[in-house]
Amino acid sequence: MAEHIFERYQKQLLFKPVGLKGQQKLGKSRIGILGVGALGSNLASICARSGVGRLVLVDSDQVELSNLQRQMLFDEADIGCSKAISAADKLSRINSEISIEAFCERLDARNFRDIFGNCDLLLDGTDNFASRFILNQQAIEYGIPWVHSAVTAASGQSMFIMPRKTACLRCLIPDVDEMADFPNVHNSGIITPIVTIIASISAATALRFLVEKHIDHHLKYYDAWEHRFSSFAVERNESCPHCRTLKQEQK
Repeated sequence: MAEHIFERYQKQLLFKPVGLKGQQKLGKSRIGILGVGALGSNLASICARSGVGRLVLVDSDQVELSNLQRQMLFDEADIGCSKAISAADKLSRINSEISIEAFCERLDARNFRDIFGNCDLLLDGTDNFASRFILNQQAIEYGIPWVHSAVTAASGQSMFIMPRKTACLRCLIPDVDEMADFPNVHNSGIITPIVTIIASISAATALRFLVEKHIDHHLKYYDAWEHRFSSFAVERNESCPHCRTLKQEQK
């Protein structure tokens, strides 16, 4: 590892669970991030600054003025520009030694393999459960671990998902009809601190998995207004339609 790498990551290298070997693992890793808005821009920034070697960013939206309250990679000059491209540009100036790919399109079953097929881990930076369920199903089909993140109002949650080993998003939310009643940023608003808190929790989970292959079975929930934190195990649902597909393939 070159001398300037030691200088860039010197404080992270001093953290014993990472160290030189862990930093080298991060440098060889490829992370896909679906959505680079509030959660995604924070997640991408942490990953780039931490030295994850390759990032794949996917977002079909453009930057709007209302985004600047919580989407940390953007400023007023980015309004009207592609989120994916703007984020990639900012990240390349933060860390010019990593590889960044930007896709200005919606993710679906048809393009998932081409975009995310070679990733070691996927991160959920979306703002809706429809996109998350697509990510969940495709990640299970291709056997790619991912970290679910969601925020609204002053609260949020984070959950690591490993196909074949942990509960998936559909295990957690078996009835998709309930999604219509879920609070979201459009009907409940959002405060900026909860975005950075949940993104940090999810990013820490991602980094630990890449360094140690640690599998976390707990969902983390935090309310930033009341300062309440809880963590609980999520059991696999034997009737889950996404996990059931995987079981059928294994037979």
